[in-house]
Amino acid sequence: MKKIIISLLAVLVCGLLASAAAQKIYWGDSVPKGWNGSWPAKFLTVPEKTKYERTASSTEILEFIDMLKWSSDKVYVINMFVTTLRKVCPAVVLANPRLTSPEEAVKSLKTVVYLQGNIHPYEPEGKEALLMLTREILFGKLKHVLDNLIIIVCPCFNIDGNDTWTLNDGTPHIIGSGNNAQNLNLNRDAVKLGTAEVNGLYRTIFNHWDPTLIYDGHMMGRGVQHGYAIGYATCTVPTAHPGPRGYVFDKLFPAIREATRKNFGLEVFTHCGTDNKWPPTIWSHEAAIWSNEAKFVANAYGLRNRMAILAETPGHESFERRIYAHYALVSSILEYANTHGKEMQEICRSADREVVEAVKTKAESGELKNWVAGKYESWGKVDILAYRQRNVSEVIPGTSVRAKIAAHMLGAPEVVKGVEFMTKPVGTAEATVPRGYLIPAELDFLAEKLRTHNVRVEVLSKPIKVSGEEFVIDKVGQGRGEGYNMVKLEGGFAKSPVKEFPAGTFRVDMAQPTANVAFYCLEPQAADGFVGWGVLDGYFKSVAADKRSIVYPIYKYFKILE
Repeated sequence: MKKIIISLLAVLVCGLLASAAAQKIYWGDSVPKGWNGSWPAKFLTVPEKTKYERTASSTEILEFIDMLKWSSDKVYVINMFVTTLRKVCPAVVLANPRLTSPEEAVKSLKTVVYLQGNIHPYEPEGKEALLMLTREILFGKLKHVLDNLIIIVCPCFNIDGNDTWTLNDGTPHIIGSGNNAQNLNLNRDAVKLGTAEVNGLYRTIFNHWDPTLIYDGHMMGRGVQHGYAIGYATCTVPTAHPGPRGYVFDKLFPAIREATRKNFGLEVFTHCGTDNKWPPTIWSHEAAIWSNEAKFVANAYGLRNRMAILAETPGHESFERRIYAHYALVSSILEYANTHGKEMQEICRSADREVVEAVKTKAESGELKNWVAGKYESWGKVDILAYRQRNVSEVIPGTSVRAKIAAHMLGAPEVVKGVEFMTKPVGTAEATVPRGYLIPAELDFLAEKLRTHNVRVEVLSKPIKVSGEEFVIDKVGQGRGEGYNMVKLEGGFAKSPVKEFPAGTFRVDMAQPTANVAFYCLEPQAADGFVGWGVLDGYFKSVAADKRSIVYPIYKYFKILE
């Protein structure tokens, strides 16, 4: 299937110049005139009011959402969380008819889609596009998508960072900070759960509304070389069930690529970067800082057997162009989900069933395995659009401001043939999936994090005896992983004699849909699980793990004996 898709993509790219003669394709900073429609003053966003020189503050976002509430009977607002600076983050539920609870959503049988912007506020184009799309869904040409969808929109996920203003070259002239008020990157908190923002997202939206598909809007840096208006990626964690991510890659992405070209005049493709050669020889996720670890929200969500999309615009293009790119891509995604939502739901439910069945039939014998680390390999050769030179910003004459886009990037890019398509996630290290995990009562903080990940955790009401295996830690070390200092354990698993665990012990029965989440978080050698992110550092220090060998405190059992 993947080879067929790559061949089709090659044909599409090679035919690009011919099709452009029949259809207008917009390159560089160009956008269609009047693309955002004509709206009364109260419906205009901050960029529209300021000729795309400004982006909205958190107060202006609340004002816009309040206006929508007073103007439509299809709006319900959720307060997702309160930040450390005591600011509320709203999410807007769009439904026809209006609904106010996840239970109503389930009864409707409609597909739930979650759209998120501004996890990094210096990338505000997703935020502004989602505000425009909310307006379009309620009052414009996208009203029909509510026939089959329930759409939850969080335009500004990082509220505190949004209002930490700083000067910016180009537009918008003033932008927010990349991190939250704790100076933490929210898009690296998807496993360790150290922020109010991500905890609120999981508990309020993911765990209760259970979106079939999520979208996370971003912007790349200025120095890209490719010629696409926006790039998309899905979950690439090898641990995740391949069904949902395969559906997004094989079916949804090709369809929305065609739709975005046809309906919006934009070329879009996989979120990748090139190597430093001309012509490029590699088109890879890693060159775009998209690893196959679960630290990113979209990657972690795939571990839940659900569909996820991350999308990034080139950073050197104009603010209006970047907003338009997100607007176009999300519109195409919503149209697709409106038509194929039931199919998408079934892919996810099927993955749920298969995960549970695999645990029930294979875990007790020790034959069930899964990946704790991975890498990217090539799907084969693909043709891409690229410029001979990367964007190089120069100071605008007579000013102290760097230009956003180089002159050579205002026109059409070249077609580069036969580039290695390095986005295939493959596992490189595996571990045995147990029938369940047992966690000491004193590590209750682990149980709480697992529950936030929507993993079912019970408390033993009476002692049990089990057989299984333990991980013996020879050394607690450090290593670098995707720009972060990560804890690395040296050691290995050994079968243990029959062990008894007392009442009060936490038990994770792996016969549940979120088994892959629990496995990734708890395995001692997972690429960036709880161990890697230092969640257990306090425990290791308390037992002097830096001075002697110890046994990893989380026990993997295969069979309950009594």
